[in-house]
Amino acid sequence: MSRADELAGTPAERASLEALRSVSGETDGAMERHCVRQFLIAERLAEDADQHPDRELLLCAAFLHDTGLYPSVKSHDAYVSDGRHLAQRTLEPFGWPADRLTRCLDAVEQHHALRSRESLGTEVELMRRADLVDVSAGLVNFGVDRWWLRGLVRDIPRSGFHRFLARETWRMARERPRSLPRIFAPGR
Repeated sequence: MSRADELAGTPAERASLEALRSVSGETDGAMERHCVRQFLIAERLAEDADQHPDRELLLCAAFLHDTGLYPSVKSHDAYVSDGRHLAQRTLEPFGWPADRLTRCLDAVEQHHALRSRESLGTEVELMRRADLVDVSAGLVNFGVDRWWLRGLVRDIPRSGFHRFLARETWRMARERPRSLPRIFAPGR
């Protein structure tokens, strides 16, 4: 059983994990491990700041935030918007209140925003920060203990993640170059 399977306890969390596995075509692959690390970093950031985010929303957003990178999900829009659309299709059947669903969708779409997204909700900003911590391999850490981060990577390795990210970024640059600025400055 993977760490993602251990974390996904609710039907919405399991559906989000299944959506990720469906588009990636793998279980416990590089992207799934990135999503797990991102979630655990977000939890740590929240704990350090004495915040109490919606755990289910945070985990669903973590599983779904990069799904727009995959060819089966892409459109001509920014990949973060494609991920938002998949997240909406995945989570609408669970009947979440509109403001909760919107916060999750914003967490998916805004995770590369260059400025704080705290005004959109705690979970949105936690996802933005946690993604940057993991993608930067802890160079940007928002105060998260570096020893804790090293232990996290020992338990949930980064192997293959940066190679995947480089390949998909190159593909985006070739196939939909006009969408690249919208990754870092999505609407809303």
